[in-house]
Amino acid sequence: MARQILTQGEAFSIAFFHIKIPIEGESDWRIRDSDKLTFSIARRNRSPDIEKTFPDGIERSGDSFFVFLTAEETARLPCLLYRMQLTIDFGGKGKDVYTLADKELEVVAR
Repeated sequence: MARQILTQGEAFSIAFFHIKIPIEGESDWRIRDSDKLTFSIARRNRSPDIEKTFPDGIERSGDSFFVFLTAEETARLPCLLYRMQLTIDFGGKGKDVYTLADKELEVVAR
């Protein structure tokens, strides 16, 4: 797995293109208002240091999603190895939560 590198104190953005989830019986599935899409940066087995959700902190264009972190947000991250994830919670009730993206993220000093 290729590790993503983030420089501490610099703005950072990431895009998730063409998110489609095959669900039996549904030919054109899209994320609905009742679903919760969450982007998080956390150390393993710890609560997230940064967390953004759709629609408040994640932007959408069609079936692609974009996360923007400010320089101030990344400056608060210690130089460590993190887990960067994008998850979906169908219906937003915490019962059907699936990981769509899972990558290592290394924060390095400026």
